[in-house]
Amino acid sequence: MRCRGAVTLSLLAGFLAGVMAGDLIEEVRRDFQIGLFARQAISDIQQFDPSSPLGGKTPAKIEFDQSNTEKPFKITNSSISEGETFNDFSTASNRVCDDLKNDCADTANQNDNKAFSVQDCDKQRDDCITANIPTEEDDAFLYFCD
Repeated sequence: MRCRGAVTLSLLAGFLAGVMAGDLIEEVRRDFQIGLFARQAISDIQQFDPSSPLGGKTPAKIEFDQSNTEKPFKITNSSISEGETFNDFSTASNRVCDDLKNDCADTANQNDNKAFSVQDCDKQRDDCITANIPTEEDDAFLYFCD
């Protein structure tokens, strides 16, 4: 009987070690994917990409600067907020959308433009903000940004 108890305990210990090792492997795999995601998304994590932007003005990019621990979200390719940094994605994305609206409105007001109005620019800004609201599908991104 002792032999059976020792074997059962050994099997149980082996099984628990296997389960724990499996969890450990999943944790390493998840952390690697999150790190890989960060490196891949570093050039532009801003989500609004209009198929035909009003006035030909496209939204600026938001880069994630891992070296800036205080304000890692940096705006690039912007005529208004170039190089500005923010401590959270939401504030940076709102600035990008506001800048896009301002560029659009300037174009709408030039030379009595009749192709689109400032109200159209307001709608495009709202679409930009909506596109940058994280969804449940962005769970890994939200985890990464915390």
